[in-house]
Amino acid sequence: MKVFKISNIEDLKKDNKFRVAALGFFDGLHIAHKEIITRTVNKSKDSKLLSTVITFNISPKEYFSKKEIELLTPECRKKEILDDLGVDELYFLEFNEKLSKITKEEFIDKILKVLNVKEVFCGYDYLFGYKGEGTPEYISIYTNDEMKVNKISKIEFNDEKISTTLLKEKVIEGNFDDYIKLSGQPYTMVGTVVKGKQLGRTINFPTANLEPKYNYLLPKKLGVYITKVTVADKTFVGITNIGKNPTVTNEDKIFIETHILDFNEYIYGEEIKLDFYTFIRPEQKFNGIDELKVQLEEDKKIAEKFVFKN
Repeated sequence: MKVFKISNIEDLKKDNKFRVAALGFFDGLHIAHKEIITRTVNKSKDSKLLSTVITFNISPKEYFSKKEIELLTPECRKKEILDDLGVDELYFLEFNEKLSKITKEEFIDKILKVLNVKEVFCGYDYLFGYKGEGTPEYISIYTNDEMKVNKISKIEFNDEKISTTLLKEKVIEGNFDDYIKLSGQPYTMVGTVVKGKQLGRTINFPTANLEPKYNYLLPKKLGVYITKVTVADKTFVGITNIGKNPTVTNEDKIFIETHILDFNEYIYGEEIKLDFYTFIRPEQKFNGIDELKVQLEEDKKIAEKFVFKN
């Protein structure tokens, strides 16, 4: 998959290639998003055109609010998933002042037409252009149906619309079982292993303390989760605590600490990936390190029996 980062849409140049394009921000890349992407890829293969995803580097909501928004799928994760789905090209348009004021006509003329887009796939509620005035129907009207538009209908889960908002609710709840059902993949965090208090080593439960690489959304349900840990392209089972470590500290800070099963290597400074699967228990304050160790042994037994399905 080729990735293009465009800071100025005037830098887009017309070529002799024709494209089928998926339009959207696609944070979380849930199954409704994947329906859009998969249909784009399939159509491109049938038509012998390039499958292209046109998205933004940041959410328009983040730009207008001037506040960094916690993401489900930062750029690196988005690229991984889209590549796995068979997308040929990915365009990240920088959402800046100029792009924020682009009219719906300019969006079509300066982006879609310049990229020789022959067919578009998007969600039923997709909007574009200044103040979101552009609708999927408008693309057809403005291009006299020369650019075919396919709207993907609403997809529901337990009578709720599958959306990025719903995915974020699942993360906040710590309900990673439902997150996987809604997205088709586990919730992932990438970061660097940094030194902590190293108390885990004293009870034979060393932990990798994660300093997240991106501004990830964190669950408010503090406690222990079963994770799949990727270290140097090798995967291991992990038990990850997201919480304040009340047994050993009084800091009002959230830590992400993972005990990696059957692993005892020096990885400080290295990047690891955590895939979250299921909740084991809430965080609690123990009456000392020995009591904590007993509970960790129980957590480990549960993790050892867990079967990863993704």
